[in-house]
Amino acid sequence: MRPGSMAAGVATSSTLLELGRALLWDAPTIMPASASTTALPHDSCEFLELRAAPEYATLKFLETTAVPAPRAFGYGICGNGTDYGVGVSFLLIEELPGRPWTGEGVSGNEATQDEKIKIWSALADILAELEKHPWPKAGSLCFQSSSIDVSAVASDRFVVLTPEGPFTTSTSYYTAFAEQYLTLIADGQLYTEYPVDAYLVYRFLKDNAVQLAQQETEAQVPEQFFLKHVDDKGDHLLVDENLNITGIIDWQMARVVPRREAFGPSLVTADMSALCGGKVSLSVDDVALAGALRGRGSLELAGCMADEKARRFFWGLALETKWSYALPLANAILKTFGVDQDWTTWRETALREYETDERLKALVYRGCH
Repeated sequence: MRPGSMAAGVATSSTLLELGRALLWDAPTIMPASASTTALPHDSCEFLELRAAPEYATLKFLETTAVPAPRAFGYGICGNGTDYGVGVSFLLIEELPGRPWTGEGVSGNEATQDEKIKIWSALADILAELEKHPWPKAGSLCFQSSSIDVSAVASDRFVVLTPEGPFTTSTSYYTAFAEQYLTLIADGQLYTEYPVDAYLVYRFLKDNAVQLAQQETEAQVPEQFFLKHVDDKGDHLLVDENLNITGIIDWQMARVVPRREAFGPSLVTADMSALCGGKVSLSVDDVALAGALRGRGSLELAGCMADEKARRFFWGLALETKWSYALPLANAILKTFGVDQDWTTWRETALREYETDERLKALVYRGCH
């Protein structure tokens, strides 16, 4: 997805009503998906439940931490009898002070490096707080009776996926994500302009999921997982006029993830031009956040910032509609995961390696007829 382009897949909109010091969010309205993406579940009530329930549980969990997030008071889904007669699906949350941070400084112009360091220092404190609260599984938070637990994760950033999980290992977690993309590509729902190439990329990611797992030197048995915002583009941070972080909002897609994803390079520190253009390198802001983590003594978290594999894994081919736009991303994925070949050379080898893959054979056949 190039800078300025609209994300294909699920588009949502929300309505805000102010009730004293609380906010009533009309739960996301489902907008039509484009022909190149997977269809939404037939039961939109079920879809909203998959989004609203985890966000509510996430916010209730955050109330037990020092993370500055809004308090949640309740939610309801129109159509299943839990909307209290309101007539719309909703999530009732606390209103926090501040404005979304979109990279500007106190003057209103682009933030200076010193101003950004202030943001990264505060974010480092928040990440360190989240590290204090490990979970035994990866997935989405939910209520089980009266307690909060990890359940299936239903969706990634752009497309609707079948709920799967929870997962007890990093490898099974990443393998499941890649497999769902393979299923959608093989079914003709994603990357319809270049399905063979897209399938090869996600098959490669599936086979290399182990690279995203904890290294043997840092592995814990059993593994620990940590809450991550996921949709952390920067505007999820609320700041005051002096760039103090006053809160973190928009937890709809938050999930519990492996350590190296939870505390590794993310969208908030990404150089989006480099990310979309296929340049493989840490950004200035990646390095700055790592420095802030080291500065507060969080050396293990700072070490997570040195590896952008998880960011590349989930950015993937970014639902690009043309192969010419996706090719730099494919090359970047190969390079990030240690392949020292260009796409054309690697593709020939991959087609031979995966020649027994029935779904791939069907895509190749379909492309030739």
